[in-house]
Amino acid sequence: MDLNLVGLNHKTAPIEIREKFVFSHDMLSHVLKDLRLKTGAKALILSTCNRTEIYFQSKDPKEIYQWLSSFNDIKFSELKKYLYTLSNQDCYVHACKVASGLDSMLIGETQIFGQMKQASQVANLSGVQGKFINTFFQDIFKTAKKVRTETQIGSSPTTIASCALSIAKKIFGEINQTQVMFVGAGEISEMCAKYFQKHHPKKISIANRSFEKGEALAKKVNGEACLIGEIYDQLHNYDILISSTASQLPIIGLGMIEQALSKRKHRPIMLVDLAIPRDIESEVSKLDDVFLYTLDDLVKIAQQGVINRQDATKKANQIIEYQAKDFYHKSKQIKNIPTIKLLRDQFENIALIEAKKARNSIKIGSPSEEVIDKLISNLTKKFLHGPTTAIRDNGQDTEIDSLIKKIYNIKEEKK
Repeated sequence: MDLNLVGLNHKTAPIEIREKFVFSHDMLSHVLKDLRLKTGAKALILSTCNRTEIYFQSKDPKEIYQWLSSFNDIKFSELKKYLYTLSNQDCYVHACKVASGLDSMLIGETQIFGQMKQASQVANLSGVQGKFINTFFQDIFKTAKKVRTETQIGSSPTTIASCALSIAKKIFGEINQTQVMFVGAGEISEMCAKYFQKHHPKKISIANRSFEKGEALAKKVNGEACLIGEIYDQLHNYDILISSTASQLPIIGLGMIEQALSKRKHRPIMLVDLAIPRDIESEVSKLDDVFLYTLDDLVKIAQQGVINRQDATKKANQIIEYQAKDFYHKSKQIKNIPTIKLLRDQFENIALIEAKKARNSIKIGSPSEEVIDKLISNLTKKFLHGPTTAIRDNGQDTEIDSLIKKIYNIKEEKK
């Protein structure tokens, strides 16, 4: 059965569409089981802020499309213009590019590799992945590591944090005169907070739903911690706010920003929304003295990093193409093993029967040369019975003719 992929990402869908298809880690197991129940497909779902992709084995891919549109209550006629679909070797190449950071908004980033491994683990534990998809992704991970090892694709990557810092410097000048608040204490917030700390802002604060988790991150960056509920009263003290939570609804609204601007006497404030679904209401961007940036906006700054790694990208693509062909060549060989065994068993049985006849003939005194000639004749007739019958029964079928010549390595003599 073929392995297929249907997905949408930052290249094919705007943020307002992508955020509808983000499956959080906590809900992923339930989503996978629902997919399996309603379509019967073995599958893996990769869902990040930049992409949602379903890798699946199913006799009817239409069932997957229908499930995807119904799960999110969007008409397929509207959804399909944002989707891409791939199969087999093309699917392998794409998955490798994703795992290697080649298909990311920020070329060379490493976070996606861990997200893919986590997606595979969840699908496996949910009993939905299946043997082939598991084998497929283990090979993807090996190839991605090979790309990282043998190329410079991950050297000096343009990160989300470096892009945000670059923008902040253009707005405020030196960062050491700014106060920065990070909303959320997850992996992205920690990465950004540690990066900003190196540039010595006047103050760093971590706002989080769990005070303990927020305090733990605050200690790592010599900052302070507060609860998310306290942002409303404190926001006016901060020049930069970077938000990355798993909230399904915006937590920073228009009214909150309007109040903060009033207290700041309209000194500018920079807002960076790294969450999908978004943490900050999009209407905020219409306010004066507000600089609001989303993940999609940061891509433009990352473009120079892409140019700097063109040679590494070319070599990485060559490695991936080779590994894709190798994987599917081996997969075909594995699929053919049962047929090879049946063929070998059948030929061995024929040979054993004819050898037994020959030995019996020798025992009763038949000349050995006659017995050997007869053995050869009988084996030839029986071994060739199948292919000669196929040729006769299919008349002028050039496909059958070519296949048999290939199987038996028959080369026509030149006239």
